[in-house]
Amino acid sequence: MRVLFDYQKFSTQRTGGITRYFAELFSHFSPEVEPVVSLKYNRNVYISGNSSVFLRKVKDYDFRFRGRKLPLAAVDMINKAYSEYDISHQEYDIFHPTYYGCYFFGKVRRPVVVTVHDMIHELYPEAYGGKIVRDKKRQILESDHVVAVSENTKKDILTLYPEVDPSKISVIYHGASFKELQPEEGPWPERYLLFVGRRDGYKNFLPFMHDLKPVMDKQKDLQVVCVGEPLKACERKALVSLGVGSRVSALQASDARLLSLYQNAEAFVFPSLYEGFGLPILEAFRAGCPVCLSDASCFPEVASDAALYFRPGDSESVCDAVTRCLEDKYLCSSLVKKGKARLEMFDWKNSAAALEKVYGSLL
Repeated sequence: MRVLFDYQKFSTQRTGGITRYFAELFSHFSPEVEPVVSLKYNRNVYISGNSSVFLRKVKDYDFRFRGRKLPLAAVDMINKAYSEYDISHQEYDIFHPTYYGCYFFGKVRRPVVVTVHDMIHELYPEAYGGKIVRDKKRQILESDHVVAVSENTKKDILTLYPEVDPSKISVIYHGASFKELQPEEGPWPERYLLFVGRRDGYKNFLPFMHDLKPVMDKQKDLQVVCVGEPLKACERKALVSLGVGSRVSALQASDARLLSLYQNAEAFVFPSLYEGFGLPILEAFRAGCPVCLSDASCFPEVASDAALYFRPGDSESVCDAVTRCLEDKYLCSSLVKKGKARLEMFDWKNSAAALEKVYGSLL
């Protein structure tokens, strides 16, 4: 069974949860599934070097034409043209787009499976343009099958689009990464909380830091390390006004360094107001890092009793949960053990097998 995956996220995302999701599935499918990706230029680190998944020989997105690096918009346009051609001319059994663009409708000749990673665009529309909401709705309504990454995401889909047949949606959880990885040490702070991912909007980073201020004031050696984009000027200004500007840092990290950061953190904190799944929770479980989460969206579904929870916007609740992680070593040890046991529910091999069943049901 050959499954064609398109250009969309692999063309624009160097690293990130969505492309990690697809790359993990590629490596865990059984021999019965042949995943192929339609690209001309690749900028994604997770599939670089994996020549077996490409329909053709690809070039790195830094490829230079007449001495100049092609702009990302031009690379994306070229990749889209190649996907359009492959959809119409290549042999495949299933088509699985990697994001919500609908350019393929009217061209695709085989069943379409889409993965809905969350309903953030619909629930927080002020942060996104209307086009992505319209495209995503069309994919959900017109595809042959929808994969939701959590029961919470499925519930949100059906709440927002009650015309969708529930039997058309399969819930398939993510798996946990880092299984075969060796940590890469670094000069980390002696005591720190770890924050991973974007920090804007519903990610709730600055409001969380505001709620955490009493703990930061009390524990002067505690720092916060963010893995992701560099701190923006507005973030630095806000952190300085809180009196913690010198105690919050941001860095980008390879998987090996990220594993080390989890392993050495006092706790991983995830104050987001909404997530479709929350893959960093599993990363923290795998690394043996205590987890402290907002009591929101899918987090209790994923982490169950293997995490401490706080109410976003409630400083007393935030400080109590974080302080317990910092001071109660017996509690932290218990959370780590529960997290390791919780991982049995989340295995990429099982995820790939469940998706294979979905593909097979459509042939």
